[in-house]
Amino acid sequence: MLPSSSRGNRGRVALTMKMSTQTSIVFPKPREEVFDFCTDDENTARTLQPLGPIAGVAKVEMHEGQILETGAHRTITMTDGTALVEEILDYTRPTRHQYRWVGGIKPPFAWLVRSGTGCWDFVEVSNGTRVTWNYVFELQSPLAYPLALPIVALFKRWMAQGLTAIAAEMA
Repeated sequence: MLPSSSRGNRGRVALTMKMSTQTSIVFPKPREEVFDFCTDDENTARTLQPLGPIAGVAKVEMHEGQILETGAHRTITMTDGTALVEEILDYTRPTRHQYRWVGGIKPPFAWLVRSGTGCWDFVEVSNGTRVTWNYVFELQSPLAYPLALPIVALFKRWMAQGLTAIAAEMA
């Protein structure tokens, strides 16, 4: 979680800071089955429920004429009414599903976080499939770090709650 810099317009240096978190679980199922269940938009609203101030997913809609594939866009409507626009960065069945918010986050989280990138990796293990869900948040400013720290810790619990709900549904 170190700041990085890049030269923006007019030669100014822009400081960015990223925070990340991850959780994982092993499903006693074949990788293709786990991948298909986890990436099925119909299952998302049932399994990614609210946790404290972290909203759940109410619905997932692909943008008109698009299918879930690398380069596609979708709208994730959260239980608090927020509508996040996501770009699919990688959709490689049955190993990876990666996406990034490209708009829609609202205050108070928008005051802290500029964007978020989620990545689900699916790896065959001896007793099934390990799913690792990683999230990287780009903070609005390095000054947001102390305020974002407990929120990202709660977000990790939200992610783990979601993976546990998926496991329960797949059992």
